Formats: sequence, C-alpha cells, structure tokens
Amino acid sequence: MTTTRSTAKTNICTVDATATDVDGRVPSRQSLLRGIKALGMRASELGLSPAHVAGTLLKSWCELDYSALPPSSLSSSQDLARQPSVSKFVWALRRMPFIEASYWLSSAYSVLCETRHRQQLAMFFTPASLTKGLLDDLVDQGVDFASHSFFDPACGGAAFLAPIAQRMRADLRKRSLSSRQVLEHIEANLYGTDMDPVLCELSKHFLLMALEQEVSETGWVPAFKVHPADSLRELDRMFGTMDVVVCNPPYRKMVAKELEDIREAYADVIEAQPNLYGLFIGLCVRLLRPGGYVALVTPTSFLSGRYFSRLRTYLMRTTDVLHIGIVSDRSGVFIDVEQETALVVMHRRKAAVQGAARTQVSVVSVDGSYKGVGECVLPGMGRAWPIPRAVPDVPLLRACARSSFRLDDYGYRVRIGAYVWNRDIRPWYESLKDVKKVQAKTAVPLIWSRDISPIGLVDINAAVAHCGEHRFVDLGDRHHSSVVRRPAVVLQRVTSNDQPRRLVAAAVPQALYAQFGGFVGENHIVILEQQEGSTFSPVEMAQLMSTEPMDRYFRCISGANNVSAFELRQLALPDPTALLEHIRAGHPMEKAVRASLGLERQALRRPLVTESAGG
Repeated sequence: MTTTRSTAKTNICTVDATATDVDGRVPSRQSLLRGIKALGMRASELGLSPAHVAGTLLKSWCELDYSALPPSSLSSSQDLARQPSVSKFVWALRRMPFIEASYWLSSAYSVLCETRHRQQLAMFFTPASLTKGLLDDLVDQGVDFASHSFFDPACGGAAFLAPIAQRMRADLRKRSLSSRQVLEHIEANLYGTDMDPVLCELSKHFLLMALEQEVSETGWVPAFKVHPADSLRELDRMFGTMDVVVCNPPYRKMVAKELEDIREAYADVIEAQPNLYGLFIGLCVRLLRPGGYVALVTPTSFLSGRYFSRLRTYLMRTTDVLHIGIVSDRSGVFIDVEQETALVVMHRRKAAVQGAARTQVSVVSVDGSYKGVGECVLPGMGRAWPIPRAVPDVPLLRACARSSFRLDDYGYRVRIGAYVWNRDIRPWYESLKDVKKVQAKTAVPLIWSRDISPIGLVDINAAVAHCGEHRFVDLGDRHHSSVVRRPAVVLQRVTSNDQPRRLVAAAVPQALYAQFGGFVGENHIVILEQQEGSTFSPVEMAQLMSTEPMDRYFRCISGANNVSAFELRQLALPDPTALLEHIRAGHPMEKAVRASLGLERQALRRPLVTESAGG
C-alpha cells in the first residue's frame, strides 16, 4: 500500500456531483473524490462491495480501450455498470494519462473500503507526479531499467510497478528486443507483493494495460510475479537478491501483539512502539543485493524522530543516503492525508561503516520536479538528521554543525507537561475564586498551550477558565514532582511548518511563582526548566528560542508536528560564552545569535517554496 499515512481526513462532500467540467476537461481532484463518493452510494444501494466497484470500473474501462486484453478476475456488476456515476468516472479515467488513471481507480477502491480495513492496511497511494520524480532520480543515480530487477513489497495499485514496466519496455526497445523478449524480461525482473488480494489483481491487470501493445502483438500473456503476501514475514528467501526496491510503505503505529513474532528479526530498526513504515524501510534494504538501490516515499518523521534512532543508525551503517527530496506541500499530495513527505534514494553498501555521511537535498514540488538545495551532513549515532528545507538553510546548518553546545550547556532541562486533562481525576478548578472557595491550599495554576502567545508572553487569566480549559489543579502537594517550581520557559508542543514559527516560546512570569510557588504544565506544552548555575535568564532563553536561526534550524531537524523533547535536546545552539558577550554588549538577541554562529553576513530568508508540515 504505497503512501504515507495519517489520521487526518479530507472532507469529502456527499453531493452527487460526478459531472465533468463544463469545458470538457478532466474533473478536478475534488470532483473525482465526489465521484468516488457517488460510486460508493450506488454500490451500497445495490449491496455491492468496494471490490465490485473496482472490478466494474476496470471492466468498463478495458472494454472501451483495452479490448484485446484478457478480462480481469475481479468480480463486476452489470447493474452497477449501467449507473451514470460509473460511466462518468470511466470517462474521466480515459482522459487522463494512464498512470494517473490507474492511481484514481486504485484510490476509488481504497476510499470505499471499510475504514478499519483501510487504516489497518494503510491503503493510500502514490500520486503519479511523485512516482515520476522518484524514478527520474533513480535514473540520475545510475539505475538501468533495461537490466536491473525491481521489487515493490507494498505495491498497492501498481503506483510504481506500472511506470517501472513502461520504463523497462522503453529501454528494452532501444536495445532492439522483440515484443516477446520485452514481455519475458519484465515478467522475470519485476516483482510486487501486497496484503490485499484485490490490489494485487489490479496491479497485475494494470501491468497488462501498460504493455498492451506487446501483449496484442504476441498474443502472449505474462504471468506477472505480483502476489498477496505479508511482506515483513514472508520474503526471507528474497533477501539480498534485488537490484532495485521501490516502495511507499504503509504508515501507522504498531501494537505489541503485531511485533511478537518479528521483534527479533527486526531488532536493529525497532525502538519502543515503532511505526510500520520503519520496519518496511529495514525490509527494503535487506531485499537489496550489495550495490543495489532503494527508493522510498515516506513521512519525514524517520529523519529525526526519537523512536527512529535505531533505524537511522542501521541506515548509516548499511547504506549511502544519496538524495533526500522534501515535498514542498503537504496538502493535495495524498488522499485523506496531510503529512510531510520525503523522497529518498539510498545505495546498499558492500561493507558496513560507521560515522557521519553526506547527502544531496532537494525540494520537490507536487508536480514531481526537483530543485536542488545543497549538500548536508548526516550525523551518526542515531541523532536527528538536519535536512535543509531551502537554499538559505545550508549555511545555517554548516554553522550549527560546528557547534557542540546544547540546552544542557545553557543550564536548562527539557520536560513535558505532565497533566493530561482527559485522564487525570484529581480536583481541578475553573478560577482562583473557586480555589479560594474550597480552600484548596495545594492547588497550582495550569499552563495550557493556548496560554503561550506568539509574541513571547504567558497570558494566564486566573480569574476564569478559557474555552473549557480550567485554570487550577490540585495534586495534593505543592512539592509534587509534576509541579515546576524553578524558573522556566514554556513552548507550544504542537506546531507545524505552516505557522510563522515552530518554536513558540515564552518565559513564565516571576509573579506566578511569587503568588503560587509554581505551576503544572498541560501535556501539550514543553518546559525548559532552569538549573542551578545557569547564566541565562528564562527571558533570555525564550528570546534565544524565538530567533530566526533557531526556528529555521529546528524546522530542519523536525519531521513531525510535535516539538519533541528529543529534538530540542539536539538543537545546536551558539557558544553560550560568546552569546553572553554579545548580549552584555547591548546587541539584540537576533543579532547576537547570528554573530555567535558566524552568520552576520548571511540572510536567513523564508524559502520561496511553500513548506510542508510534519510520518
């Protein structure tokens, strides 16, 4: 099932509007999604499954444009085929490029599947534009479509298999192979597996459609090696045999029961509660022969997330990361998904090595075009990979790579707000008046994410709750470990690259400590707690975290929406001694940070491309 995953849902209208645009053009994305919804309504009225919808669409399409091919084994319905919604959807398919049309047919099946089944198998598919961009990148890296073998262990609706087959055919034709030789070569060198048998059947038929000319000329139908399989458990015999593995792996959190029989086999990439796509990345590398290539479409979270540390260590040891492309827009890429996406090409090393490495980075538009950003260093030891999102980030990352200073060097400790409002059963109060009324002597104020303003202030109105967010909680002891009693900086824990700032920070007012002795953080804030001996005040630390260089650097090491403690601990900071000298000399914090990092003459501009949000 080839694409990134998320629980975020696109609003698909229920209006039965499948008509094409008035000028005859192919319908828009939203029109196609409405068309899929209409198909589902008609199928439901007729008591038909999503598999019947896929089979009927495929049969209707092939009867019009691929009549020389043998029929698919998928079930179809004549009653459904007579529905206007089917004819209109097929009309749209016929006016698209073949790869795009196969994407939409596969997506129709996926969208109409029962939600739990779709989420369990993570059935979302790679748009044709990204497929083309990634395959073009493989060509640039030296992959030969006329001689190499190819495998997709989560092939879904042939988002990669069909365009790979087309490229194999084109390159084989250049070498003067006959139609039969072309088919035999592709049959022997193209492989795919998927958990869903309907998708496997769709993939095989899409391959026939992609090679219709050769099939028609020879009258010979290849038996493509595309089969239902649990790829993580059933592909051991293929390890070390593939020249190229191309995959957009399924994306979702795994539960402990799923890991019982494979934890040992994937121990080198599993950490805590892993994401399914992390195991698939490890699988893809294992399938490669030494010197082989892997091309992936994944969320960006593996580039920096704490629980992908072991995977990053494994990749640094076994592969050369040749190219990382960051998709410039998270919306409009995958159906029902808003997820920052990376296109990654790696080369399987013939011998394991350790240490840092270098890779090329590009920004990728939703049309699949690449714009080079520059080269960056990937640190080893499982640390987050700082990936520039735009050309101006490159000198910043170079400067930060020279810095060994982190929050510990500034005398600050990272912790996460301990209060989970919908789980904690201890007494809470909407206002200070309520606290005084019941004489809750150990109640302390509660800081929520909303209380941290973008202009660097903590705005707590102790007199009244805001939007249902109560103001005080009583833990029974003002010295409870969850109460923050030291001077501190608080940050919003959930931000995205769509916001003006990822690091929204503010110093907790001293008046709050004077009146209440401390505070409790709600779970959606991050707390930087000052330790003994720190020479930087919370106000100065909040200003430091709010500067443009720190915000840009954090964007480069954060592949998710969460501002995680793991990533904050790896935030490269200026030399504190040098920074303090600039501050004491009266320099504004922004200028002081730039000077301390050696960036006085570098302009950190907002990138020209639209950035994506963060697996």
